Amino acid sequence: MILTAAILLALLLYFLGVGQYSHLSVFYAELGQSYALLAIALIYLSLAITPIYFVFPKLPFKPVVVKARRALGVSAFIFGLMHAFLEFFKVFGGFNNLKYLNGPYLLAFVFGFIALLILAALAATSFNYAVKKMGKYWKVLHRFIYLAGFLLIFHVYLIGSDFVRFFDPATILFTLALVFLLFLESLRFNSWLVRKYPNLRPKLVLGVLIALIILLLTVLYFLKGN
Repeated sequence: MILTAAILLALLLYFLGVGQYSHLSVFYAELGQSYALLAIALIYLSLAITPIYFVFPKLPFKPVVVKARRALGVSAFIFGLMHAFLEFFKVFGGFNNLKYLNGPYLLAFVFGFIALLILAALAATSFNYAVKKMGKYWKVLHRFIYLAGFLLIFHVYLIGSDFVRFFDPATILFTLALVFLLFLESLRFNSWLVRKYPNLRPKLVLGVLIALIILLLTVLYFLKGN
């Protein structure tokens, strides 16, 4: 159902916008950005489900929501793939123009490309048949979603057209959502570390994790040149 809704939404956005622009390149750029934002939102939701239910275990509908993670991930890949196709081939000009990429644009392209490959691998193995065939290696592979998530964070901050300056409304909203997710994950990771290593001091571990979050935000701030 989620996959069907994602495909229908992608088609709806296309047909609603195709006649609104005099230049197709502008339309493709805008549509590509819309697909990118949807992909990021879906990845965020798929990553947030586990830590939210860990921190707030009494929240309802857990079995249904947890089961929906795979469909959210596959939908994120679909939107990410369409974003990459439109921005790379229709707007940027394809492989012939790769030689013109440099600095942050080249880095953002590499990060985005690697993240898309990871999402492709996860989407291809997000079905029951793959889970059964891969056994314990399925979870190992799907933990790469965290790497894809971090790569996409830097991709967005480096060249995201909706994130021009650090204190723009869109950037602030994205950053607050990121901080919320990282804080929830820190609480979950802190709990796991303390259980695995009882001699660790919980407050010290959590403090280190929060310091790492602040360091990441500082790096992202300077990436925007503000």
